[in-house]
Amino acid sequence: MKAILVQVQFQNEEKSLVELEALCQACHIDVDQEFIQKREKIDVSTYIGKGKVQEIKRNITDQDMIIFDDELSPLQIRNLTDILGIEVTDRTDLILRIFDQRAKTKEAKLQIEIARYLYLLPRLIGMQEHLSHQQGGSGFRGRGEKQIELDRRLISRKLTKAKKELANTVKQRQTQRQRRKQNDMPVIALVGYTNSGKSTLMNAFCLEDKQKVLQQDMLFATLQTATRHISIHHHPCLLTDTVGFIDRLPHHLVQAFRSTLEEVKEADLLLHVIDISQPNYMQHINTTNEVLRSLGVVDTPVIYVYNKIDLNRVWFPPQEPCVYISAKDKKGLDELENEISHILFKDYEVYELNIPYEDGEVFNYLHHHCLVVEFKYLQESIYIKVEAKRKEIQPYRQYISKH
Repeated sequence: MKAILVQVQFQNEEKSLVELEALCQACHIDVDQEFIQKREKIDVSTYIGKGKVQEIKRNITDQDMIIFDDELSPLQIRNLTDILGIEVTDRTDLILRIFDQRAKTKEAKLQIEIARYLYLLPRLIGMQEHLSHQQGGSGFRGRGEKQIELDRRLISRKLTKAKKELANTVKQRQTQRQRRKQNDMPVIALVGYTNSGKSTLMNAFCLEDKQKVLQQDMLFATLQTATRHISIHHHPCLLTDTVGFIDRLPHHLVQAFRSTLEEVKEADLLLHVIDISQPNYMQHINTTNEVLRSLGVVDTPVIYVYNKIDLNRVWFPPQEPCVYISAKDKKGLDELENEISHILFKDYEVYELNIPYEDGEVFNYLHHHCLVVEFKYLQESIYIKVEAKRKEIQPYRQYISKH
């Protein structure tokens, strides 16, 4: 499949088609030609100027579609399709296609289905050719309904059904999160721009191959939220990988994936992974922070993880607290663990307890919920030395050893 890419650059704007090209590659679309127009404002009817439309039309040969690096209105899609005689689509639709191809789990498929319906509903008028009224038959009043109204009602029904199914899946995820809270295990969430190396970093923390997630050098390789048990300085933690963000991430996707992104809101610490080899890495940071703010994530501690130092030879001014790593080569992971430990476990203290054998359930609880430094079976009790928060030990203060 071959495509022509089109972009509008406004005053004092520095844009490139590199990211749109990468999105095409992720969707297995070959880029054949590119057109860029500088304008003060968009054309309401065709987005680009009439002259540029005609220039593109003269250059159409065997391409399958034209993709605009922005979201087009239904009117613009209809007018451009009529003039150019070829499929016209936009950046949002391209991202939805990629998500549709990559979705594996039932939850991800439902989320993409909902996002697609939300995108299609306002565009039915622009995409439908058959707008003539159906003739009302015998026993019916009026002229019947337009085909567009029938299609809109059909999509609305499908949208409602998909939302109900997703709500049931969300309940299951909420139950899982509740169990984690009961276990009082710290949750670390990986966030960042797509293809910044989040999945590679997760795999670097996973000791067993069966725990590892898919990692590929392409945009949106990960759509499913994955959670794994890891250890930070011997403390058990949960590490969650999330879907990557992107500039101008379609609001339909943010809305549809809100249930998945709730994992980020529940986290005790965020690792904001940044591909430092990208020249526009600061824009990637800002994009991620904007999406996090839109989700209501504002007070959660953040470590800025500057990744792919193996590809970069230039020093960049950091945002604190930060760590420089290469997840691929596992460089800088010790420094990252130290930073994580400093934030998550700064309130932890070491306690020594003597637990009578008849209170063995207390020993079992501490053994499963605290970092056990040492334990011994004595004649009348079990000696255990743990590292934990004061509130975790408070219910068992009567067992604390007196020195």
